[in-house]
Amino acid sequence: MDLHPIFVHFPVALLTIYAVLECIRFRKVLEKPYWFYVKAMFVIFGSLGSVAAYITGPDVHGAPLVSMHQTFATITLIIFAIIGITYLLEWWKPSRYSLFVMRPYIIIPLAILGLIAVTVTGGLGGAIVYGTHFDPFMAPIFKILGVY
Repeated sequence: MDLHPIFVHFPVALLTIYAVLECIRFRKVLEKPYWFYVKAMFVIFGSLGSVAAYITGPDVHGAPLVSMHQTFATITLIIFAIIGITYLLEWWKPSRYSLFVMRPYIIIPLAILGLIAVTVTGGLGGAIVYGTHFDPFMAPIFKILGVY
């Protein structure tokens, strides 16, 4: 039984929502005392879920599309794990190291890179299941990656 489809959608949704929330920089929102914790919960649970999705992913060697999907899944996992661990450290015991990563000029680009990585990973996963012509929005990315 392939468990990967069961585990994959939940972290994709959580991490996508986190990345969007991280980019919201309105003073009125940033001043809310719970804003940090909302973002922290999305990225921490999304990162944990992505570990489950990664572990249950197919281990097929020699298939270039699957290999590319695994590579982007690894990149996605690493980016959001760094952010999630930083949020955990900041939550439990603020330090100058976690504060450095939490600065907007670090955390926002990381969140955007993570969003791009999760999008490409999902597109490649969809291409594995449905073929490379299933999504016209992914066509330019597939051309850049040499999937076509």
